[in-house]
Amino acid sequence: MNDKKNATVQGQQTPNIAEGKLTRDDILSGSQVAAAMGRNPYQTPNDPLKHAFNAVKGLEREPLNFEALHWGTQFEVPIIEEAVQRLGLKNTVTNFGKAFYHKDVPLGVSLDATAEASGQIITVDPDKGIFVVDDDEIVLEGLGIIEAKLTSQEKEIELPDYRGRIQLQAQMDVVQSETGVPVNWGIVCVLYRGITLRMFVFKRNEALIQEIKDCAIDFDRRVQKYRNNEETEWYEFTKVSDATSIYDQASDETLLDDSLASDVGSIDLMYKLIDETKEKIELTQAKIMSEMRDHKHLIAGPYRVTWGELNYKATREKIVPAKPARTIRVSKLKIKTL
Repeated sequence: MNDKKNATVQGQQTPNIAEGKLTRDDILSGSQVAAAMGRNPYQTPNDPLKHAFNAVKGLEREPLNFEALHWGTQFEVPIIEEAVQRLGLKNTVTNFGKAFYHKDVPLGVSLDATAEASGQIITVDPDKGIFVVDDDEIVLEGLGIIEAKLTSQEKEIELPDYRGRIQLQAQMDVVQSETGVPVNWGIVCVLYRGITLRMFVFKRNEALIQEIKDCAIDFDRRVQKYRNNEETEWYEFTKVSDATSIYDQASDETLLDDSLASDVGSIDLMYKLIDETKEKIELTQAKIMSEMRDHKHLIAGPYRVTWGELNYKATREKIVPAKPARTIRVSKLKIKTL
């Protein structure tokens, strides 16, 4: 921690400052790979693709400004410093002033930190928050990548793909490609709820890295197609949010497509089944409540039923702030039989 320079990845130690995203928006970045691969439950592959299309059009991404991001930025370097101390690493760099780009694949990454190891053997040590992934132990040698995360989630035994697992492998490969220096290990350091630090130590995973490269190449193919002739080749829609985000404005034109009749019929049937089920639930609940009367609990065979109460505190009158007019696509289809 006393060294100010890393001999292989140039940068400087700058306490308590996080650089954030430094990669271009028109190519896939390390933080977006999990989403592009369909392994992020909070984003779809079309989310980063839409950002890339907007970048091609010259549209700047809206700045991110929310509480969790603020505190993640504030705690990034302290998380890294604590991890380095626990694992006995040296020559830590947390400020690079640049992004890193793969020489052979359209993929870029920003780094939280790099550090160097001198052959220490790392084993699982829950008391220190150390978890070796996919093996009993790992030998740390030479240059490695450190990724810091802050989350309000409960502590995890296994790190999800979207919380840095895939991102770290992308960072390892990109840095090795650009610098020519072997990068065979990395760590995702997660501070859970501000009180529990866990360090997930990974070795280089060539199979996963090849998946990442294939994804980046396909992502770039779609971007270049849009750049060359404004053709949008979206990934297959898997969520309603994909459609409402991408096709956020509607025209008055009518689409004629009989091939969708079966799908529309299926949705119409499911809507009706939902309505029927809701009605049955309402009637059955009313019957049970009429028998329970003023009793709070009911024992009926193997079931224990509670009909509780909600208490509301008195509140002051609130004035709802003004909002500008806007139009969005609704998230549910309205279906009528012709």
